[in-house]
Amino acid sequence: MPATPFSHLTALERAAALADSGTLELLPHDPGERASVVAARARIDGRDAVLVLTDGRLRGGTIGVAEARQFSQALSAAERWRSAVVIGWDTGGVRVQEGPAALAATAAVGVALAQLALRGVPVGAVVSGPRGCFGAPAVVAAAGHATIMTQNALWGLTGPGLLDAGNAGPQAAEAAMSAAQRRLRHHATAIVADSAAAIRRQLVRVLAARRRRVGGRRVLDDAVRTTEALAAQLPPATPAAAPESARRRRDFFAYSFRRQWRPLGPSIRMGHVHAAWGELSGAPAMAIIVGPDRPHEGIGVADAHAVLRALRLAADASSGTSPAPIITFLFCRGHASTLDEEGAGLPRALAECLRGQVTARLLGHPLICVLGGGAYGAAYLALAAPSHRILAIRGTAVAPMAPRVLATFQRLRGMRAAPDTPPDLARMVPEIRIVESVVRLPRVLSEELEHARRLVALEPRLRRFAGR
Repeated sequence: MPATPFSHLTALERAAALADSGTLELLPHDPGERASVVAARARIDGRDAVLVLTDGRLRGGTIGVAEARQFSQALSAAERWRSAVVIGWDTGGVRVQEGPAALAATAAVGVALAQLALRGVPVGAVVSGPRGCFGAPAVVAAAGHATIMTQNALWGLTGPGLLDAGNAGPQAAEAAMSAAQRRLRHHATAIVADSAAAIRRQLVRVLAARRRRVGGRRVLDDAVRTTEALAAQLPPATPAAAPESARRRRDFFAYSFRRQWRPLGPSIRMGHVHAAWGELSGAPAMAIIVGPDRPHEGIGVADAHAVLRALRLAADASSGTSPAPIITFLFCRGHASTLDEEGAGLPRALAECLRGQVTARLLGHPLICVLGGGAYGAAYLALAAPSHRILAIRGTAVAPMAPRVLATFQRLRGMRAAPDTPPDLARMVPEIRIVESVVRLPRVLSEELEHARRLVALEPRLRRFAGR
C-alpha cells in the first residue's frame, strides 16, 4: 500500500514523519489556544532540530497572534539549545481577521528567523500542498538557508485569485508560483516528491551542509547580486516620466530633517526608491525613501535591489568608524501584486531585503523606519519590522493586505469589513510610535535616533560580521 502523501497529513503527522523514530517531543504551549501550528523538538538523522509546522486544515493554516507566539517560543528554544530549525509551511498567510496585531507578530517571527540563520543556525523551510505558502510567510520561507518545495506546491506573495495577472488569468498565476517555475528560476532550493521520505532526505542534506562563516558586508554583497539577478528576470519596461508634482518636489530629506540634513553623495534612484548618503546634524547617515511619488504602487524586485544597494553603501561608508544610522521612509504601501513581479521571484527578493536589514542591525547600524500613508503585508515585514524604532504619521494604516487585495479577498470569501474598524490602524501596534504631524517629525526623529543608539549599545553584535 503506497504511503500517504505528505500534503495529506496533519501538522503533527508531518512532524512525526520527518523526525527520527521515538524522538518527537511537543513543545509546551497554552492548552487554551486553538492554534494552527505544531511546535516540537526532535532529531533528524541524529541532529537536534526544532520543528514548527502550520496546519492548513485549521483556519487555512493562517498565522495569528497565538501562532506567532508559538513560533517565537520555538525559535527562542532553538537558540538556547543550538538546534537546527525546520519550518513546514501550509498556510494562506497572516490571519486577516486579527489585523495589524497578527502582521506585527508574524513580522517579528520573520526577523527572529533571519537573525538565527545569519548567526549560523541551520534553517530549512518546506513548502507543501495543498495550500502552499502565501502572504508575509512567503517571505519568511526564504529567510533561511534552503526552501524545499513538494512537486504540487505553490509559493507566492499574492494568491492566484488575488493577483493582477492581466489577460493571463489565474492559471498563468498558478504556473508562475508552481514548484517547477520556482526551481527553474532558482527561487527554490529543491523540488521533491510529495512524500515524507523524500522531504526528509533533502532536509538531511540541508542540515548536514557545512556553512562557512562570512562577514556582514559579504552577506550584503551576496544579497545585492541575488536581487540583481532576480530583477533581470523582469520583462523590459519603458521608464515612466516622473509626475509633475514630483519634479517640483523640494528635497524630501532636507524638508523632513528640517535643514539638519546635508547630502554628501552618492545617491541611488531606482524604481520607487531614492536613497542618499549624507550628514544628519553633523554626523553620517543613510536616508532611504520608498514610494514618495507613487505610493499606491507596491514595492517590487528592483526596489528590494535598490534598498540593498543603499544598505551596502551605508556599511561600506561606515567602515572603520561607528556604524551610521539608517533611516527608511516607507510610503509605498504594500508589495507589487503583478504576475511579472511574482514570476521574477518577489518573495525571494523581499526575503533578501529582510536579511539585509537584519544584517545591518547586526553590524551595529541604528535602524529607524517612518511609515506614512500605509504599510501592508510583506512591505512592513521586509522594511519596517527589523528596525530598532518604528514611527508612523497619524492616520497611517498597518494591515496584512493592501486595500485593493483585501477588497478582492473579501469579495471572494464573502466577507464584509467590520464597520468599526479604526482608520488609524498603526495605533493598534504597541511598538509603533505615532507622530502627530510631519512638522513634529524632525524632533521625534532626533529623540528616537538617540534611543536607537542606546539600544544598539545594549545589543550583542557578531564580531565576525564586521569584516567581509
